[in-house]
Amino acid sequence: MNAFDELEKIKRAGLPQILVLYGEEEELVQELKNRLLEFVQFDNADLGQAYFDLTPANANLALEELESLPFFVDQKLVILENLSNLTTAKKSVFDDKQLSRFEDFLNHPVETTQLILILHGKLDSRLKLTKKLKAQATLLEAQELKPQDLTRVFAGTGLSSAVLQRVFEKSNFSFPVIKQNLSLLKTYVGEREVTVEDVEKVVPKSLQDNIFLLTDLILKGKVAEARELVHDLILQGEELIKILVILTNSFRLYYQVKVMQSKGWNEAKQTSFLKIHPYRIKLANQQVRKMQEDYLSRALLSLIALDYKIKSSGVDANYLFDLALIKLALKDL
Repeated sequence: MNAFDELEKIKRAGLPQILVLYGEEEELVQELKNRLLEFVQFDNADLGQAYFDLTPANANLALEELESLPFFVDQKLVILENLSNLTTAKKSVFDDKQLSRFEDFLNHPVETTQLILILHGKLDSRLKLTKKLKAQATLLEAQELKPQDLTRVFAGTGLSSAVLQRVFEKSNFSFPVIKQNLSLLKTYVGEREVTVEDVEKVVPKSLQDNIFLLTDLILKGKVAEARELVHDLILQGEELIKILVILTNSFRLYYQVKVMQSKGWNEAKQTSFLKIHPYRIKLANQQVRKMQEDYLSRALLSLIALDYKIKSSGVDANYLFDLALIKLALKDL
């Protein structure tokens, strides 16, 4: 169960007395924070709610708000963001005395006060305070989302499953890129329904997508188209060495998948062993089904050798890459 599912459970059950939202996936922390603030209907003008983006300058004021009884309301909500003392980041907002006051609150929380902590980064599990929070609080950890998680998270967009799936694929299943591309689509289509054709037209290809296309052209022996694609990528500002790294990784994956195919491993077993995205495994299986294992092995070795030549020989990198590309496409290895 991911943090978004946990948040939905909280919405149904009610806000706990102490809730900690944290994680190293910054875009996910921000999204969860926004949904959480929407759920509690946060309003700066509400006397029963207080928010502090913590700094040494407002630390005492935040602690006073946490320790005091609510006025004019029965229940008070205090939100503290960026209490970096609790994370692995080597930063301090609270001094030792203030940390002691915070610990006193955790030991004897004011029953009429609910606390939300929003932390950007990994919790420092070595700390006494962290251990106490883990024992007392409800934790929401923002972690990288799996494909099935993304489908649930973006279910409220009103887009069809086919449209969402294509957006996910063209965004390499990256949460921030998905959000950006969904915003592009919304701006483009206005009030009408989004189609898969809109996605193809509006959502740009990622470098990973283009490298997949490049490997497809190479495997099909389409030399001219492969060279033209590389030329276009360089004109768009992509670095040749970066293209080479991703291309090498692609052929490494193809070779691994081919070996696993020969052993009779299904895609689920391949994914479990390689620990990469199932969608990439699926595409790789489609690509290499008719390829010879020996060719993929020689292609991978030639790309590794190319990387060494570019970095050590002093020969023009574009010439070396172009020559290697032609040999790969013509199977002349």
